[in-house]
Amino acid sequence: MKSIFGYEYEPAAHLLVTDEDAADFLQSQFSNELRPFDVGRCTYGLWLNVKGKVIADSVVFCQGDEHFRILSEYSAAAVIAQKLEQHIIADDVEIEAQPTGAALALIGEGAVEALEAVGFPVPAVGTFATVRGVTIYRGRRSLELSFELWSGSAATIAELKVRLIELGVDFIPRERVQLIRIAAGVASVPSEIGPGDLPGEGALVGNGVSLTKGCYLGQEVVSRMYNLGRPQRGLFRISGSGSAPNDPIALYNGESKKIGELRSAFSTDNGWQGVALLKSRYAVVGESLNHEAGSVKIEGLFQSIQGGAE
Repeated sequence: MKSIFGYEYEPAAHLLVTDEDAADFLQSQFSNELRPFDVGRCTYGLWLNVKGKVIADSVVFCQGDEHFRILSEYSAAAVIAQKLEQHIIADDVEIEAQPTGAALALIGEGAVEALEAVGFPVPAVGTFATVRGVTIYRGRRSLELSFELWSGSAATIAELKVRLIELGVDFIPRERVQLIRIAAGVASVPSEIGPGDLPGEGALVGNGVSLTKGCYLGQEVVSRMYNLGRPQRGLFRISGSGSAPNDPIALYNGESKKIGELRSAFSTDNGWQGVALLKSRYAVVGESLNHEAGSVKIEGLFQSIQGGAE
């Protein structure tokens, strides 16, 4: 089998949004285009507040005219539900938190072969398929091809993992998956881009945020920033030696001016890598920044990528 890695995880959020106004209501709240409301369509995007700040992210699955599923790996169900419920006015919408179930990711050029070996279809970008209780859709955690496989049954995912291991899939730990994500320039919401930050600062405009759909909460701020050009802050890949520092932690340039904050850090074989939100005009790739326990090197700016779930 071609190069492939597996990663098992439990989503942080699983919600069902139903009733006759569900489609139009979600369209008015979600940062990405959900239309056409075709069964089998899935879309990655953000949930923003009125000031355009990032509250949470998720994938939205259209399962019928009045039936949508929301899954998020890191954003809490209670946060997403509260954001939606506070904007229901006269809409006929039901929002129900569900057990999170279990999931695994397949990453690498051998992912298609692995799916076919266990009898699953290979969904196109922006679509999902559900077979034998498992929902399959394109991932966005790597520069390589990746797929997410979710089930409401943890036992189903556990059995699938055993089968994949038998086929030669190597399951890797969380830190390695995070390093793959960082190398791809994919921001983690809400730890790296969150309630105090704008989508453009995390390179999320163009894949997690639509610039062409109709009105949605926070759209005016997002559009204004995009039209004005480069945001004042941005996410950067950071590296350091020794043990990974605790985050968040303030970062300073050589003139002792605070220019940002380390948002995440993960150990490697010879040090650590992480993500920092920095003032763009002071952040120079290749230069070093200081923090209370040492120094870090700026490796590169996050760039917008097209996500597999659209």
